[in-house]
Amino acid sequence: MVSDVSESKQKYVTVFIPTLNGEQFIKEIIDAILDQVLPDGYLLELLIIDSGSKDRTLEIIDDYKGKLTLDQIPNIEFSHGGTRDKAARMAKGEFILFLTQDATPGSKRWLINMLEPFFLSEQVGCVFGKQVPRPNAAPTIKREVSGVFGGFGPQDAILIYQNKSFIDHKAIYPINNFFSDVNSAVRRKLLVGEVPFRKVNYAEDHALAEDMQKKGYLKAYSPSGFVWHSNEYTPRQYFGRKFDEFIGLQESVGAKLTASKKSLLLGWIRPTVHDWKFIRIDKDYSMRSKLVWFIESPFYNMAAKAGQYYAARYLNSPKGRSKLSYENKIRPKNEG
Repeated sequence: MVSDVSESKQKYVTVFIPTLNGEQFIKEIIDAILDQVLPDGYLLELLIIDSGSKDRTLEIIDDYKGKLTLDQIPNIEFSHGGTRDKAARMAKGEFILFLTQDATPGSKRWLINMLEPFFLSEQVGCVFGKQVPRPNAAPTIKREVSGVFGGFGPQDAILIYQNKSFIDHKAIYPINNFFSDVNSAVRRKLLVGEVPFRKVNYAEDHALAEDMQKKGYLKAYSPSGFVWHSNEYTPRQYFGRKFDEFIGLQESVGAKLTASKKSLLLGWIRPTVHDWKFIRIDKDYSMRSKLVWFIESPFYNMAAKAGQYYAARYLNSPKGRSKLSYENKIRPKNEG
């Protein structure tokens, strides 16, 4: 795109994606980003940091030379907070939109819809968008994603999270630290200034939302800025995800976990029944898929309960805390 504005004065919006073996969706995502409607006066910068892909990810990205910036780091250097902090410092954009390698913008106005809250007030520091599960995702994951984002109230209005009075700045609500870098946007000046990403391995997004609100900035939810996203995990991988998630939330924002053998042994039953009901009425699944998911759903829910149980034991055990996390032992660091 040709512009008559000098490089020093040109305004940008940056989209950042960390990648590791992301060949499944990366072309679809890049194409969707390059097709976005931009705010008047802004140019797009697409920034990717790859941490050691061994599949076709880099080959696919190479097809877009001149349309994006690629940086490569060893996998051992990746952390969810540290790598996003690196991206923020590399970026040109006034605003940075964060995606994961399996989250596809749902419309050509995704970018504008994600930026909309920033133009309501200078106090809006960060925005998270809606996630819509992919049609053939595992029912446990599909139901979880739908339930979380369906629970934020009206889906046709921007939601602003306020924990302090605008008038006398007194705390009036507890800080709500839910946030997701699967689909988010942040003012760059805050990320490179007073509210940087914490350099943590997990739950960097929740930590950022907490820090942002403690500094007096507002968090917003923009449901119209939606992406297609649902992790395609096996039950074993889902266990690893839940284990890491619970540990990350404890270490980053102090979420409390308890280990209950009763929950481990019996807690999977009720969510499995909910899954079966969900499968029965969901129109995206074929009859064959419904049968497969009826059989596999119990294993996903067992995996989720086991992840929470063993994370709690890990956190409550000095011996456990001295070991490497499950993520560091068997999962690539930026998966999911």
